[in-house]
Amino acid sequence: MDAQDQSALRWGGLSGILGSVLLLGVFGMLAAFVGLETVEGEAAVARFPDIRWVRIIENTAYLFTLALWALHSVALLIALRGARYGMALAAAILSFLGLAVLAAGAIPHTATTVISELYHAPETAADLRPVLVIAWQVSQGWVDSFVVTGIALTPFGMMLYGIAMLGAPSYGKWAGGVGILLGVAGTYAAVMSLMEESEIVAIGVFALVFFHFIVGWWTFRAASRGM
Repeated sequence: MDAQDQSALRWGGLSGILGSVLLLGVFGMLAAFVGLETVEGEAAVARFPDIRWVRIIENTAYLFTLALWALHSVALLIALRGARYGMALAAAILSFLGLAVLAAGAIPHTATTVISELYHAPETAADLRPVLVIAWQVSQGWVDSFVVTGIALTPFGMMLYGIAMLGAPSYGKWAGGVGILLGVAGTYAAVMSLMEESEIVAIGVFALVFFHFIVGWWTFRAASRGM
């Protein structure tokens, strides 16, 4: 491994770790300022102005998390190209596709803010507000579809990365096993969410979080050892 590859792996591993830590921090912020109770429909529209700034921070941090995970995926491709290049390349493509779809729905506040402002405007007619609630629900539905689609793609990338890691000395069976296990968990969440709308999709999100945190550490360690 030359100095350029070491640098790419070091920064890629740190990107994976930082992205996961950032998203976990966002979850903590949401629990503190928004709460764990799910609010939908008209109640969600009515509440939005009070938590708008929290949603903006959440969505921006989520977008940066996905970008950091994409950088880690590039580092994994570099690290695994000498072991099972074909497997690593397929894993990278699926990961990039999944992360790109997730990123497409990362900043829904750009749409929901407009709907909320119209809903709360004094000049908005009372009979128009139910229409705006429907528009809000439609926009949220699009975001949910991006999440489910992204979670349906990324677990296959995790599994393929895990298989490739099994034959890479810098990762080995433990890292490969983690990748495969988290990929299976993400796939289960995706299948269940595709069949019926469910909160179980969160398992796929946490599978991504732990994959990039744990494997990111292995990637950083491989760079430090020059393996």
